[in-house]
Amino acid sequence: MTLTEELKEYAKSIGIDKIRITGVEPFLEAREFLMNMKERDYLSKFINNDIDLITNPKQVLPTAQSVIVCAISYYHEIESPPSFKEELRGKFSKFAWGRDYHQVLGEKLEQLIGFLRTRTDNLEVKKFVDTGPTVDRALARRAGIGWQGKNCSIINPDYGSWIFIGGIITNLELEFDAPIEDQCSGCRKCIEACPTGALVDEYTLKSNKCLGYITLSKGYIEKEDRRKMGTRIWGCDTCQDVCPHNQKVKFGNHSDFLPQTLEAYPQLSSLLALTNKDYEEKFKPTPMNWRGKRPIQRNAAIVLGNLKNPKAIPHLLKGLDDPKPIVRAHSAWALGEIGEPSVIGDLKKRLAKEREEEVIVEIEGVIDKLSDLC
Repeated sequence: MTLTEELKEYAKSIGIDKIRITGVEPFLEAREFLMNMKERDYLSKFINNDIDLITNPKQVLPTAQSVIVCAISYYHEIESPPSFKEELRGKFSKFAWGRDYHQVLGEKLEQLIGFLRTRTDNLEVKKFVDTGPTVDRALARRAGIGWQGKNCSIINPDYGSWIFIGGIITNLELEFDAPIEDQCSGCRKCIEACPTGALVDEYTLKSNKCLGYITLSKGYIEKEDRRKMGTRIWGCDTCQDVCPHNQKVKFGNHSDFLPQTLEAYPQLSSLLALTNKDYEEKFKPTPMNWRGKRPIQRNAAIVLGNLKNPKAIPHLLKGLDDPKPIVRAHSAWALGEIGEPSVIGDLKKRLAKEREEEVIVEIEGVIDKLSDLC
C-alpha cells in the first residue's frame, strides 16, 4: 500500500468524509477572477488581500509538492418551530449550529499530520481551514472534492455543498486525484432564489450584498437589507436549500455539528438581552465566536421587526436602553416595523436622552412613521 493509500485509509478512520490530493501549480485562472472581483468591489472583506499568495501554494510553503484537501459534512436536519412569528424565534445557518468547525476539522488535520510524521522524516506542512492563506475552494475543485456550483459553493456528489473544507500543504510527493465535472448544467435556482440578488450571475457573488456576509458584518445594516433578512440571525442557507444536489445527500456522522450550547431556532428575546456571560457560555464554542455579541443583538432586533408581532414590543423597548447605540437604533427600527403607535411615548422618552446622532435619526424616523398611523 502506498503512502497516499495509507493516508486516505487513516483519514476515513478518523471521520474525514472526503480526502483528495492535488498539485501545487499556481491558480492562474482563479487569480485573474479574484482580481476582477476585487476591481468590481465584489470580493469579500474576509478574503486575504494578497491574491498572489492565496492562489499559489508555493508562496505559502516554498518546498510544497502536494496539497491534501479534506471535507467533512455538517448536514443535520432539525425540525423547525411551528411558527417563528408566534414564538418570536429566528434561525441560525446550519454551519453555525454546533462546535466551531475550525477546531473540529483542525483537530482532524492535526491527526493527519501526526500520522504522516510516523511515516516520513523531514515533513513540512502548512495547515488551512477556511481562514488560511489559500483559496480553499479552488484547491477543493482541482483536487476533486467537488465542482464549484453557480452559487460559488463546492458541491460534492455525496454530501452536496453542506461541507467544511480544509487541508494540508506539504513537501511530500503524493498521488494526485482528478477534478470532477461541473454538474450544474442549465440550472439557475440558486441565482433566482438569492434574497438580495447577491448572486449577480453564474459563479459570481457580490459578497457585500450576500446575507451571509451582511449578518456577520459590523455596524448599521441598510434598511432594505434588514427586511430581506427575514428570520435569519446569522448566515443564509437559501442558495443551498434550493440546490437540487442538496435534496438527497448523505448525513454527516458528526455530532459536533448538532446544536451544543444554542438552539438552531432560538428565541429572539434572549438574544436581544444577551449578557457578556451568556455570550461566553453560548457563543464561544461556536463558529460565531469571533464577532462579539452586538451583531447578534442587532440581528435579533431586526428579525423581531420582520416578524411584526406586537408581543415583541416589551423586548424591543428594553433594547432602546441598551448601552450600545447599534442595538438601540435597530430596536427602534423594529418597533417601527411592528407599527403600533402606542410606543410613540416610549420613543420620545428615549429621544429626550439620546446623544448618538444615528440613533436619533432612527428614532425620529420611526416616530414620524407611527404618527402617520394615528
